Amino acid sequence: MSNYSHRGYEHRTGGYGRRRHKASGFKRKSGGGTAAKVAAVTAVSIGILALVYLFADNIMPFVDSIKGAQGPTPDVPVSAGIKETAEQPPEQAQGSFDSVDGSVFVQNGSGYVPFKGIETTAKNYSAILNSISSSMSESVNIYSAVIPTNAEFGLKGVLSGNGSQRENLDIIDSSLSDRVKVIDVYSALEAQKNDYIFYRTDESMTSKGAYYVYKKIAETAGYGERTVYSLSTLSEKSGTLSPFYGSFVERTTDPKTQPEGNPELAKSADTIEYYKLPVHYNCYSVDPKTGGKVETDLFKESAAAVDLLKIFPAKDTALLEIENVQESGSKKLLIVKDHSAEPVIGYLVPHYSDVYVADVSLYSGNLMEYVNENEITDVLIINGIEDANNSLYCQRLRDLFDHSISD
Repeated sequence: MSNYSHRGYEHRTGGYGRRRHKASGFKRKSGGGTAAKVAAVTAVSIGILALVYLFADNIMPFVDSIKGAQGPTPDVPVSAGIKETAEQPPEQAQGSFDSVDGSVFVQNGSGYVPFKGIETTAKNYSAILNSISSSMSESVNIYSAVIPTNAEFGLKGVLSGNGSQRENLDIIDSSLSDRVKVIDVYSALEAQKNDYIFYRTDESMTSKGAYYVYKKIAETAGYGERTVYSLSTLSEKSGTLSPFYGSFVERTTDPKTQPEGNPELAKSADTIEYYKLPVHYNCYSVDPKTGGKVETDLFKESAAAVDLLKIFPAKDTALLEIENVQESGSKKLLIVKDHSAEPVIGYLVPHYSDVYVADVSLYSGNLMEYVNENEITDVLIINGIEDANNSLYCQRLRDLFDHSISD
């Protein structure tokens, strides 16, 4: 309470005390007809109280009108309480950073890595894609897909230092030129965020998460609804690999203190489900320097015995070429990617006569020349949001199109 109000309160109670003193004196008076006077006063008082009771609904508005004439009493806005609550420190997510690898946050049996991307790195990625598109023939369709991580959808509570991937993606997309068509991967995954779209022990998308990305690519590129495969159709040729312990378990493993990795993650083994394609194709691993080809499996079940993620196409492969035997059209796709795109690749093969996959970290050569030599019609640049905000990775991506890289 302010000093002014406090003084006013003291003044009012002082006056009330003086009035009580006068009333006491009145009671002490004596004289003839006292009983009659008292009875009269009592009757009047009872009458006044009765009138007040009967006409309260009219009296109170009148009192309020008097107050209004003196000036309105300021209302406290409802938002004031909300604002005060919002200014309180955010609640920390219920979990902890692992003691062995401080970058992995573990919560409810799942691992997460806080996102550190900023506006500058996001705009740098867009500038590189704009530069690539400006140097490419207008006849080539260019698509951009950036894949968020599980931290954006699965991390419950507020984790200090974990940036908004939604805001970062908005910066990337809004900074792209009209030549680059945006694949809204975020909305596709957000709509299915309660499904098993990310592994618990690894940062990669599951095959199911990749399927929803595929559907968004198909929608944006105009494949046609009838040509997009349903999960039920693909499940007829599905396979599973388990138990799968991903990179988060490896990163939290210490031979002495945690030989099996973080205890929570060790109890949260994942299952890899993959879908073989209902089309006939030939697949080749290509040496970018010599052009030599070696026939290989698109889904390497034998290699998966060592690393389960090698079941997916183009894992640890610089350049992959896939010929769709059943498609005689002229549409050809070049996928320029990091590891996060690998679960998506298989879904795209049925929609093109040829699909080429170049790994940014492993490929050497000039991709601009490669596009022209192979008469490629569509280029899909698909990377995880972490690499899209990695300056060194982005520089390598630029160099692959601006001039050849020799490793």
